[in-house]
Amino acid sequence: MRKLRFLPLFLLCLSALWTAVLTGQASEGGVRPDYAQTLQSLLPLVESGRQNADLYYNLGVCYYHLGQTGKAALYFLRAQNLNSAHRQARDNLAFIQSQDTSGIKAPPRPFLVQILFSIYDFFSLNRLAVLFLILSVLSTLSVIWLLNYPLEKEHGLPVLVLGILLLFWVVVGGTLLQKNHRFRHNDKAVVMQEGSALFATANETRAAQYLAEGSAVEIKQAGKRRSQVILADGSGGWIANVQLERVVPLKPTGSRS
Repeated sequence: MRKLRFLPLFLLCLSALWTAVLTGQASEGGVRPDYAQTLQSLLPLVESGRQNADLYYNLGVCYYHLGQTGKAALYFLRAQNLNSAHRQARDNLAFIQSQDTSGIKAPPRPFLVQILFSIYDFFSLNRLAVLFLILSVLSTLSVIWLLNYPLEKEHGLPVLVLGILLLFWVVVGGTLLQKNHRFRHNDKAVVMQEGSALFATANETRAAQYLAEGSAVEIKQAGKRRSQVILADGSGGWIANVQLERVVPLKPTGSRS
């Protein structure tokens, strides 16, 4: 089991958190971790700017068991944004979404699409970067091999190998750029209040429907008071900004990258 390596003083407690499933049951032996105390120990790390998928995951577990479903979903999404291969965060987020009684569900994906997304999620930013580096080295070696290949021999094999490597190099490089952009500019947000009103237009006063705490939405257009969002089922509407929290917080105006 993975643990937060940079928290040696909390390894025992975090071990219990890491194996926790979001069912509300006590751990083996009837002993439950002190989620409030652990949360207070982890929050200073986030406030100091520490970014770690396991840290976000453990914060999500703490928030869920403390009854803050919105915060839990937010930190599970932040864990996935840092590491798309984080299976525990993905499973616990799916568990929270399965408890949504509003009836807003994402449509099931076709089998082949599920496989493609599974592969996409498996290759996190770090894994893609390593794979891109390996392909770069292999492509360079293939170029050297081709340039030094005997002139009297057919060059089909080295050209084929180089072509295949360059094709994978382009695909992996493009995916790496796309994931890096999504990591920095993720438009997903989480509804932080139970029964948050969703309006049909930006100026509507009567709510079209109400959203559950922890609902994940995608921000399409941000306004001063309300933001236009896309729900899991593809429908949309406008919701007050104070009831949303972004997976990737916006940088303050005038801040430098």
